[in-house]
Amino acid sequence: MFAWKYLARWLSGLAMLAGAAAMAGGALTQERAGGPLIKTAVLTGVIGPANTGYISRAITLAEREGAALLVIEMDTPGGLDTAMRDINRAIIGSDVPVAVFVHPSGARATSAGAYILYASHISGMAPGTSIGAATPVQMGGGDEQPAPPATPREIEEDAENGESGEAASRERSAPSNTQAMRNKVVNDSVAYIRSLAEMRGRNADWAEEAVREGVSASYSEALELGVVEIVAASLEDFAAQADGREVELSGGRTVTLELDGARFEAVDKTFAEEALAVITDPNIAFMLLNLGFIGLLVSFYNGLEPVTAIAGVIFIIVGFYALNTLPVNYAGAALIILGLVLLVSEAFLASSGLLALGGLAAFAIGSLMLMDTEVEALRVDWRLIAGATLALGAASFLMISYGLAAQGRKVTTGEKGLIGMTGQVISWDGAAGYVMVDGERWRAVSSDALKAGDAIKVLSLDGLTLKVRLLK
Repeated sequence: MFAWKYLARWLSGLAMLAGAAAMAGGALTQERAGGPLIKTAVLTGVIGPANTGYISRAITLAEREGAALLVIEMDTPGGLDTAMRDINRAIIGSDVPVAVFVHPSGARATSAGAYILYASHISGMAPGTSIGAATPVQMGGGDEQPAPPATPREIEEDAENGESGEAASRERSAPSNTQAMRNKVVNDSVAYIRSLAEMRGRNADWAEEAVREGVSASYSEALELGVVEIVAASLEDFAAQADGREVELSGGRTVTLELDGARFEAVDKTFAEEALAVITDPNIAFMLLNLGFIGLLVSFYNGLEPVTAIAGVIFIIVGFYALNTLPVNYAGAALIILGLVLLVSEAFLASSGLLALGGLAAFAIGSLMLMDTEVEALRVDWRLIAGATLALGAASFLMISYGLAAQGRKVTTGEKGLIGMTGQVISWDGAAGYVMVDGERWRAVSSDALKAGDAIKVLSLDGLTLKVRLLK
């Protein structure tokens, strides 16, 4: 009876707990369902492969969770054209409205960032931000910076000044190979950003000026020019102003943004995305290569010591993987590899430093040529190159010095190691006898008159016979 009493109480308490949990779960569901969901993603730094994967995942996550809007908070100096176009394809094909908000104050959407903003369904800027400078930078070297081809307006102005518009156009359209290639890139970029502007109903003429002439605009100018739709000081303000606006998604489907009482959830980067963002920094990738080179040098100069060799190979593989995602000049990469080969060859050929010197020169020149872009954020810092070259030079110098010192050091093992050693005569008869040297009994000859017990010094070795003299 006693047991049943407490069992009934236990079951009653369990039922109360279950009811409370159900009520709490229902309240939580109501709270979560109480307002539309806005996903947020932060796009900062150089636009590259790491950011591409992150934004694509954020869009997929927003679609899966039924978000009303994905807001990309942007602060970027630009980046790779291929990465930018991948992000734009993900935005254009999204089933969830995607907004780009240049935020916080002091942020910018320049170069590739301007294209991404133009691809977004709705855009905004915070006070103190800027956009523009979307001219594609020159790739592949050369100091020539030719002007882009004449626009129809420039041809009309030439005609008004008494010059034939057709002749002026022909004069302008006789470019060098470098200029022709640049014109193709500029014209392609103009066509691309104009198509984005027309699709989203934004100012296409200003977009063309941003590409051809590199113009920029402040947040207030961008709003006045029709480049962005909203100026807001915070995410909450941006969502409030975006509420009720209509946007057109892929397939021509039009939706009205209902964001009243929205809740925000950030899409954080995964460890893999963070790691990729770190190693695809050109300076980090370059440092990984250098650590790998130094590891291999230490290994080769120490008789292929395995630990440093394995570590060096791992660093080099990770470094080259990172560089493979960046605009690499393969001539520069080849020079770096040649430099490594020459530095390693010094360990085997012993050229008294000539191979090492050539290897350092090839390494330094290749490092300066490595990144095939003029985007400053995608170039290896020259100070890092200088430091890495000095570090490799110091490591090579120490190894060479160690090798030369070892060559000049007296041999202490083997037959040659006996020369110069001292010992004692065991027995002697005339010009020959037996001596004890280094704990062993040897036959010996000498021009000195020796007797048992005399101290001797080894002069040379002939087969198994020592030539000795009396040690005075």
